[in-house]
Amino acid sequence: MEGEKPKIPNSSKPYLLFFEYRSDYLYAFVAGDKDSYEISKQFWLEIAAECQKTAYQKILIEEDIAENVSMADMYKFASEIPKLGFSGIRVAFVDRQSEQQQLNKFGETVATNRGLLSRVFSNAAEAEKWLLSE
Repeated sequence: MEGEKPKIPNSSKPYLLFFEYRSDYLYAFVAGDKDSYEISKQFWLEIAAECQKTAYQKILIEEDIAENVSMADMYKFASEIPKLGFSGIRVAFVDRQSEQQQLNKFGETVATNRGLLSRVFSNAAEAEKWLLSE
């Protein structure tokens, strides 16, 4: 799937989200054309619900959404992530859009300062290594 652009099925959601149930962690992949505070909140809530349902304590989220959120939306959303159901869950995040790395690092700082155990990575191999390090 690396490098491919997934097709978003006809759906009420402006993104594609799927899960892989790996032995040591849950893997979530989300893709779409645009992002916003509301879209991010919607798919992060779905991811949190899946973590709760499956009792995974570790998750690797890989995102491929071309359009990014604004700095203000990132701050607002990152401030809320810890309250969305990620208590006690280790979150590794990878964005395939490398130009969004700085904004994602900002979001990591905001969310971590509010209690989320998370890190942003530039690739899935680094993310998995960190995720499984404890």
